[in-house]
Amino acid sequence: NEDYYWLDDYDYGELITFIPPNPTREGYTFAGWYKEPECINEWMFDSDKLPEKMFDESGNIIFNETMLYAKWVEL
Repeated sequence: NEDYYWLDDYDYGELITFIPPNPTREGYTFAGWYKEPECINEWMFDSDKLPEKMFDESGNIIFNETMLYAKWVEL
């Protein structure tokens, strides 16, 4: 799935309580879930929270999508 994981059914500002299963990829070892495709900042499930709810000038909620990216280390 393009090396990322979609999060559904969580409210803004919540901890992610479901830790996705470790994916597999031939010739690679999975090295954790990260906040960006470059895999610089690891997502810490026990402390990182989803972004807080934000509003536009009309008071409408601004949609904020969160994705976790798989880091791969070549064998």
